[in-house]
Amino acid sequence: MTELREYLPLIIPLIIVQFSLLGYTLFHIITHKTYKRGNRMLWLIIVLVLMNFIGPILYLIFGKEEE
Repeated sequence: MTELREYLPLIIPLIIVQFSLLGYTLFHIITHKTYKRGNRMLWLIIVLVLMNFIGPILYLIFGKEEE
């Protein structure tokens, strides 16, 4: 239990960044109609299944259409 308390100052900001990135990515997928590759359903599945940093980062690199 004390080991977990040592890492909380590092873990809490990472969790906040992860959920912020996930929220932004889901918002962008839902509100936009065009993507570089794939379609809305594909990106929703990828982002939700790979919910850790990987899914949102993949979308931002490969799916997000430049405006």
